[in-house]
Amino acid sequence: MAQYQSFPGAAGDSRTLDKLKALRLPCLEGRSFLDVGCNEGFFCGFAQFQGAARVVGVDHSERFIERARQRFPGCEFRQQGWEQLPEGPFDVILLASALHYADDQPALIRALVERLSDSGTLVLELGIASSRKAEWIDVKRGIDERAFPSMPMLREVLSGYAWKWMGPSIQQDGDPVARHVVHISRRRPVAYLLMQPPGYGKSSIASGLFPRADIPVVSGDEQIGLVAKGKMEASEALRTAIKEDYSPFHLDQTIQRIFAQGLGGDLLALWLGQANGGDVALDVYVPSAHQGEIERLLEDRGYFPVQLRWERVGQAPLPEAAMAERAEAFYLSMLDAPMDARAGGTQRNRWDPVGFVDDVAMDSGGQLVIRGWAIDESGALPGKICVKLGRRTIQVEKLDRQLRPDVQRHLGLPHALVGYRAILTAPEVRAAADLATGFKVFVRGGATFQLAGDVSSIFRDANR
Repeated sequence: MAQYQSFPGAAGDSRTLDKLKALRLPCLEGRSFLDVGCNEGFFCGFAQFQGAARVVGVDHSERFIERARQRFPGCEFRQQGWEQLPEGPFDVILLASALHYADDQPALIRALVERLSDSGTLVLELGIASSRKAEWIDVKRGIDERAFPSMPMLREVLSGYAWKWMGPSIQQDGDPVARHVVHISRRRPVAYLLMQPPGYGKSSIASGLFPRADIPVVSGDEQIGLVAKGKMEASEALRTAIKEDYSPFHLDQTIQRIFAQGLGGDLLALWLGQANGGDVALDVYVPSAHQGEIERLLEDRGYFPVQLRWERVGQAPLPEAAMAERAEAFYLSMLDAPMDARAGGTQRNRWDPVGFVDDVAMDSGGQLVIRGWAIDESGALPGKICVKLGRRTIQVEKLDRQLRPDVQRHLGLPHALVGYRAILTAPEVRAAADLATGFKVFVRGGATFQLAGDVSSIFRDANR
């Protein structure tokens, strides 16, 4: 039997080293490799040299297999054809210069792909006949006649797979058709990810693009809302996280909470419930810190994630916290304005002046800190609050206004800026006992504030 593969000191008919370079094999370190029609094991030896964890070669020739075992004793060689392939899966499978020998070439490709791991690659070297039609062309060779696909036919055969033409292979003397290298893998369903923040136009882009390609669009906002209303099944942990302080106007906060609780996988399972294992577009906000996690989870589920990124068009709304801060600052600026500047409209409501002291504390600097709330007849926080300590009366100079939405709701006020934090120097006060007699908070000429309890119960150390 003539020498086919070429080794140092044993030249064969094949330019085997040049072919190895043209095959463009993936990285083999730590992976499993199968060579179908391995001849004397040249490519198996290369896989072993590259650190492959498992290397298997099969060939119907007893003589070739024996030579392969002698050359590369660390590899596994079997004398058999492709009718009964070794059990996989294999990360890389090579079929070089042999496809045309198969009676059913598409069936052989299918059988090889079935032996691949989820992310495996079939490296196929084959002859491609010249024709613009999708056809099999019988080509006479020196010893026989074999069918070779045209490129349009190859595209049809591989239409159900993910594949890439890698380039021409090495021509051998007497080749009747040009050889090419193609890499083939399982076609994974594609998950198109639109994960930009709210206000980026995700829904508009998704609804205008994917239905045309008959790709279902999953709305993350809609599904979370259905879970919150009890109209969609979800894991108990995810349902609890969604219902906690749920609001359709603060879905970004809900999603942040879900990921903070480690429920990204549960959320993805909810989203994929309507995908039916096919291509899908996910119109879902995912915080940037967790987008990589979603891509990895999709890969683990057999999807090919494709993330779409774009810059927001137009002006973005201010973050909620920033807007609240600016609105409160604006309102405070009007409260600080002279009364005649504020009296632009008719006063519709009047309230009974009242005030409360919720707690009293001493800070580390020896200052007395008093917290509570109060309103005057207009429903606003009084501008001048006084504190009586024994025989001394002090007008508070440092008064911080604070939001008290609970008071606003209870009294029906137009705003919540009726809380106060009064700070004053009081060297005579060191403990609750120093306030037991003569302590009073009031508005000069107005109401005296009620204490939330006796002084000993509301006094505390501000540093605790």
